[in-house]
Amino acid sequence: MSVKYFLLLILAIIASLTGFVVHVFTVEWLPDWISSQMQGIEVQPPWAVRYVAGITSIEYGIATIVLYHLARDKLIKFGKLKASFYLSLLLLALNAMLIRQPLMDYLIGNPLHVAIVQNAFKWLSLIMMSFITVYGYEFIKAKFNS
Repeated sequence: MSVKYFLLLILAIIASLTGFVVHVFTVEWLPDWISSQMQGIEVQPPWAVRYVAGITSIEYGIATIVLYHLARDKLIKFGKLKASFYLSLLLLALNAMLIRQPLMDYLIGNPLHVAIVQNAFKWLSLIMMSFITVYGYEFIKAKFNS
């Protein structure tokens, strides 16, 4: 392994560890703090929250388009189908949903079939978003670059 790749691996480890340390700290401290702050408060979201959730979901779409735009020159060389697949993998991994979440769901005691089904549904939206982004972006690019 070259020094460059070794240093990139060390960088990835350090970046990941910072997120892990924050996660462990918040898992140990945050639930009790939230519970103490919420004593006597009952939360029942109104129907309107669904509208806000729907409108603000644009954040994922915009971020996915920007990410694809930035990585397009590398990804499109594989063709639209593979570019969609690779973008899906990237989005899943960035959200720790590719390996980490399914593994953790299984390790905490969920039966394997439950972990598979619950994560398959989580995967579905990002996979669909990736395919729509790549095919839509390429359609628009072809339509307006000709």
